[in-house]
Amino acid sequence: MDTLENKKLLLRILKEINTLKILLPVELSLSELSNLTGKSPNTLRKYVISNFEPEEEYKKKGGKIYVKQDIVLRIRNYYAKKR
Repeated sequence: MDTLENKKLLLRILKEINTLKILLPVELSLSELSNLTGKSPNTLRKYVISNFEPEEEYKKKGGKIYVKQDIVLRIRNYYAKKR
């Protein structure tokens, strides 16, 4: 592949990522994320607390933990690789 083809491919990939981000809510609760990943909310809670920054990447609201959209994608990728 030459440089022009690589740039076109990269632009197409970025467009697809942006489209997927629009489909996801800005943040998800751990119980919603649990339904997506098949992992228990407690497993996800331990992973989030040990790997991400509170108030920056996740927030506690009314006894629930909510994670931001980009963190949701990272968590899903992490558990997809473990399968």
